[in-house]
Amino acid sequence: MDRVPVQPKSYPTNLLQKDWTKRAIYERCGQAFVDKVHDMEVKDDDVWIVTLPKCGTTWMQELLWLVMNDFDFEAARNEHLEVRTPFLEFDFLIHKDLNRALAPVEALKSPRLIKSHMPLPLLPQQLWSKKPKLIYVYRNPKDYIVSRYYHVRSIGFGMSTTLEQFVLETLDEDADVPSEDFEHVAEFYELRNEPWIFYTSFERMKTNLRQVIEDICKFLNKTITEQQMEQMLKHLSFEEMKKNPKLNHHWEFEQIRAKHQTEHENHNFVRRGKAGGYKDELSSDIIAKMDERIQQNLDYYKLSLQKLLLLDENTPL
Repeated sequence: MDRVPVQPKSYPTNLLQKDWTKRAIYERCGQAFVDKVHDMEVKDDDVWIVTLPKCGTTWMQELLWLVMNDFDFEAARNEHLEVRTPFLEFDFLIHKDLNRALAPVEALKSPRLIKSHMPLPLLPQQLWSKKPKLIYVYRNPKDYIVSRYYHVRSIGFGMSTTLEQFVLETLDEDADVPSEDFEHVAEFYELRNEPWIFYTSFERMKTNLRQVIEDICKFLNKTITEQQMEQMLKHLSFEEMKKNPKLNHHWEFEQIRAKHQTEHENHNFVRRGKAGGYKDELSSDIIAKMDERIQQNLDYYKLSLQKLLLLDENTPL
């Protein structure tokens, strides 16, 4: 589904002071859904996970759900992640029924863990006033763009497009700077020191997952024993996640494929789980074009990719 321009009813002016009239916003779900989300009830004990697609969302979702549910690994293995922690936009994207669009989230028992890929100004207005816990995860765009390619082919889109064509279309050299993706992350990065927001990166999770788990426990006011930590590190390892059917979005894929009835490839959702994997799949010319486009966006915000990924400035990317 193509994205269309949308306009939120109000902007988070109490969080960020900026000229919101210049903020171009597009959303696949359309204006009516955007309005419904804007007005939805947010509970004080909600926990939200917000990311761009393919940035470590599933990894962090499972981590959060386990921390919030007393490390109940048996329950996690017996129910799909998407059922335990709904993707806010998914039901409407599949069924196009505004009346039931938020039903999966509304049916959750508190405390709710809710996932969304929507940008800050399209999230519920009550988020800005109630300020429940929110976790944001970013990832090197060179990796998440490659990962998106295999994801869309798994659900039956872009089958005639090569990886390099997909990368170039995603970069879109004629598009505005900053890009939508960079506006998405830059707004949350600016809020990273807010006490209700936990900002991290896929790369930081790869570098020191134990520390991220400890930090999340502290953020959510939870305790963890060493035995539970060892269980977490194993359960959240790439090898375990790759073979766990409850974490590879089979539940979502079945609904999408049934709806569209299109040819598709079978790429595991947890595919490579690697930082810097783009280097194995893209030519040096394409990587150079990506670097140039990314740098244009970084220059706009006076940021570096290392800063956005919470890495040392000398870390090669």
